[in-house]
Amino acid sequence: MRIARFFGVVAAAGLLVAGVAYGDSLKSGPQVGKSPAPFHPTHVTGPGAGGKGCLV
Repeated sequence: MRIARFFGVVAAAGLLVAGVAYGDSLKSGPQVGKSPAPFHPTHVTGPGAGGKGCLV
């Protein structure tokens, strides 16, 4: 139990340090003024398996 708690504390501290160190360079989601990239899904099942195309 003590070892699991120790590794949990070490992991939490590592995530905290990484978040502080890289917080400014990481961005989530589409940025203001930028258009989203196109999405080209590949069908993995059904009659169109292996092909690409719009699902709508």
